[in-house]
Amino acid sequence: MPRWVPLANLLLGLAVVAPGPDTPPPQRDPFRLAFGPDGTPAYSDTLVRELAADARARGDARRGAGVFAAATSACGSCHKVGGRGGEVGPDLSKVGNCIPPEAVVEAVFWPSRTVHPAFKAVAVVDANGRALQGVVKEETKAELVLTDAAGKAHRVPKADIETRRDVGSLMPAGLTAGMTPDQRRDLVRYLLDLGKADGLEALSHEPVKFDYPRAPLRPDEWPNRAHPVNRDRVYDFYTREANHFRGRRPLPLLLPEWPGIDGGGFGHWGNQNDTTWKNGRWNKTDLGSLQCGVFRSGPLVVPRGVCVRLGEDGELAACFNPDTLQYEAVWTGGFVQTSEFRAGFLDGLKPVGHVLPPPERTKVTQPVAYRGFYRHGTRTIFAYRLGGVEMLDAPWVEDGKFVRVVAPADRHPLAHLTRGGRPQWPQVLAAAGERGTGRPYAVDTIPPPFQNPWNALMHFGGHDFFPDGSAAVCTMQGDVWRVDGLDDALANVRWRRVAAGLHHALGLVVGDGSVYVLGRDQITRLHDRNADGEADFYECFSNAYVTSPAGHDYICGLERDAAGNFYTASGNQGLLRVSPDGKRVEVLATGFRNPDGLGLVPGGTITVPCSEGEWTPASMVCEVPPGAKVPPHFGYGGPRGGKPPALPLAYLPRGLDNSSGGQVFVAGRKWGPVQGQRVHLSFGTASHFLLLRDEVDGQPQGAVVPLPGDFRSGVHRGRFHPTDGQLYVTGMSGWASYSAADGCFQRVRYTGDPVQLPRRFHVHRNGVLVEFTQPLDRAVVERADRHFAQCWNYRYGPGYGSREFSPSHYGVPGHDPVPIASARLLPGGHTLFLEMPDLQPVSQLHLNVGVAADRTCDLFVTVHKLGEPFRDLPNYRESDRPVAAHPILADLAAAGKREPNPWRAPIPNARNVRVEAGKNLTFATPLVRLKAGEAVKLTFRNPDVVPHNWVLVKPGTLKTVGELANRLIADPDAVARNYVPKSADVLAYTDVVPPLGSTDIHFRAPAAPGRYPFLCSFPGHWMVMNGELVVE
Repeated sequence: MPRWVPLANLLLGLAVVAPGPDTPPPQRDPFRLAFGPDGTPAYSDTLVRELAADARARGDARRGAGVFAAATSACGSCHKVGGRGGEVGPDLSKVGNCIPPEAVVEAVFWPSRTVHPAFKAVAVVDANGRALQGVVKEETKAELVLTDAAGKAHRVPKADIETRRDVGSLMPAGLTAGMTPDQRRDLVRYLLDLGKADGLEALSHEPVKFDYPRAPLRPDEWPNRAHPVNRDRVYDFYTREANHFRGRRPLPLLLPEWPGIDGGGFGHWGNQNDTTWKNGRWNKTDLGSLQCGVFRSGPLVVPRGVCVRLGEDGELAACFNPDTLQYEAVWTGGFVQTSEFRAGFLDGLKPVGHVLPPPERTKVTQPVAYRGFYRHGTRTIFAYRLGGVEMLDAPWVEDGKFVRVVAPADRHPLAHLTRGGRPQWPQVLAAAGERGTGRPYAVDTIPPPFQNPWNALMHFGGHDFFPDGSAAVCTMQGDVWRVDGLDDALANVRWRRVAAGLHHALGLVVGDGSVYVLGRDQITRLHDRNADGEADFYECFSNAYVTSPAGHDYICGLERDAAGNFYTASGNQGLLRVSPDGKRVEVLATGFRNPDGLGLVPGGTITVPCSEGEWTPASMVCEVPPGAKVPPHFGYGGPRGGKPPALPLAYLPRGLDNSSGGQVFVAGRKWGPVQGQRVHLSFGTASHFLLLRDEVDGQPQGAVVPLPGDFRSGVHRGRFHPTDGQLYVTGMSGWASYSAADGCFQRVRYTGDPVQLPRRFHVHRNGVLVEFTQPLDRAVVERADRHFAQCWNYRYGPGYGSREFSPSHYGVPGHDPVPIASARLLPGGHTLFLEMPDLQPVSQLHLNVGVAADRTCDLFVTVHKLGEPFRDLPNYRESDRPVAAHPILADLAAAGKREPNPWRAPIPNARNVRVEAGKNLTFATPLVRLKAGEAVKLTFRNPDVVPHNWVLVKPGTLKTVGELANRLIADPDAVARNYVPKSADVLAYTDVVPPLGSTDIHFRAPAAPGRYPFLCSFPGHWMVMNGELVVE
């Protein structure tokens, strides 16, 4: 079993899994040093020579640049490299050409052993008790000028100096104590190569910028690119980033994260907002005599409401509650309306007109079972079982008053109306389809009848096929349409409305000759009682799941297995299995945020998508295996039982999919060479992806491959046609999606041309193996510079979604490039191994693979675990490189183990004081003045790219507390304490504030006047990041 190193190291990017007991012991490593109490190892000339030789032989200068520039090292705060950094210490831009390697090693590990006179530091205390430490830059008989570690000059009259002592080097001993042996070795190699290797001096932890056009790289694959909804859209950002930085040597340390929807300048949701999504067109639809939905009238809420018009002229309307068998409300003057907010999808149904006193409630004392309702012209007749008797319940209007006739079904006076009536929607709406021209996959459009006699809207929630190849399609508004003419040419497509009024129909299955429609209230089985092509009986097949009246608690996607079980995804309950008779519901998994669909794989595995938001850092696809003894929890709502959540199969970058739809399994061979894979659909970006699966030590992990296809609306349901074997998708607009139309019904057709796509991958400890559908050209793919890799993490927590964070610097936004050491084409010519010795578990690994001289292919891999090393490489050598902990563990540590800050409680009438961090490990507010005992509300803001805090200490204790802070790098509880040492010298402190964040604390200024130092106690920062609070 692996063993984990301290939690503090985990958050600093140093967390590792050491080799297990079965791993052969590595050779002696000279950089595995033992540090004494003074922060330095025991000195010897032999050790110095060994360290220099080993760094030259095995060190990596680029990785060393990362160590040098890391916030925890603080090297750049004092030393300038390539024009960036501090000026307190010597400029190191060409140090490798200036001093011997052994001198470099001495300076790193024994900084005070040999100090150049120009950089010797002194410490003084003046008559006011002010303590200063710095390098002597100028000294006269009357004045001493010191430059501190932040580069600031201090002029001190010699007459005011009470004590003065030499301190040697300003570089603190022990900065390397918290590093791993590899980090020490790489740091030395970096310093040895400065001035010798081009480009090293330019490496830093500021994200490298690059200009990227917004337009797609292949405009012909995005026919909707000119639609207004896409006016600010950023296409192909990750691929452009790969193209820009591919082949650059040395690779930058940090690349920019995705800029955000529509370029990031409009806020989280881009140029769309609730004004954009405001839409009252549903209220212009002719709803006929019935509409189901969450009914709201004043304080009354009916989650499973069935609203009906009553009377030949609609004189009254009523809301029937299937759960109570009561008519909860009756009104006159109109029917129902929806809110214009977000197209009416959130707020349910409200009565139009004057609400009358509710009818007298009937007392129900026997067991009841709601059966559904019959439709006959303007009449609606409800059916339910009362005790053991089948009953019919017919509401109507007589003499302007509400009446209901309830009687056993075999004796009800209107029983003859249950056999079906004349068609309500006999019109057949014809249109010619549009065949796409893409190759090897073309997107064909089956035009919906947007213009129809009822102004019915076309926000599609699902579809399935009849054995003859025609389709049933449902809409969010509750309609069901039959679509005929789905042949290859699509020349005569015919639409007919066959049912209406259902409650948020977001899934549909055709089985055993019946149409099953998933509603928010129930699964409805439609029956055509008189064979006229329309549904006459809307049977309540199952209402065993929970219906929530909350606006966002949709129930999405409907699948059925070979045994007759149904599956759906509920935002309220989780992944559900409904028994073949509809009577029982079993929760299979929980923790899904807004799951818009699901996918069923032969063998019983189910996938469920989630959309980014609280406790869901990115859109993702979760995999639920059959037979789990305990339903897994995938994280929404926070971790449960103190355990990390179940990990998703695959994360999806927000630049590819900000709102996920369902998945569909590729069962046949008619759709090209990807049989046995899955296709993932995107509601947010109106696109689709190949979804691949890997497994390491029982942990599934996936990859998504963007497929060409620009749909007319966000897509969330897919089915393969039983005859032509092609993929048909349906979708809709809503909010936060790149939808050019209300809805779409489209076909992705394989043209028979060659397809070059990844169809399998496997993550190894030293790289990734990718198998392609077509043979690869060895001359192209075995050039490592033809490929590119970068990675990033998402932060799991209560915030809405997550930025893309550097794995090597916790809390810093950006991507880490991953060097590709070699590329090897395996025998057979289809499988390529990309060797990446530095590969670690990450939320997202982007591989841009050069598959041909003029073509690349993108894979976005989720790496939870690393498999055994791939050893079929020339000159392969085993490595004892440690493997980092899973990134979600760092997030849980940061979120769940904090000690409460004692200075959170507000103080009345406190003075507002603002302190801000600066760049290059400084305080932009280095001096604060307060009155003795004054109540203070201190706001600390961090605009920097690394984490910082603010710690107030007693006079004269800056160095003492700072040295304690440096030692926290190895303290497993340091994160919980915000890297604040346990010391009586600490007077007040803020939490560690991530980049671009802020926090408040409340305290009273010390009662004794004086100069009180403050510092950032994040390890390695205090020497340069400090200031003074003057109490007057």
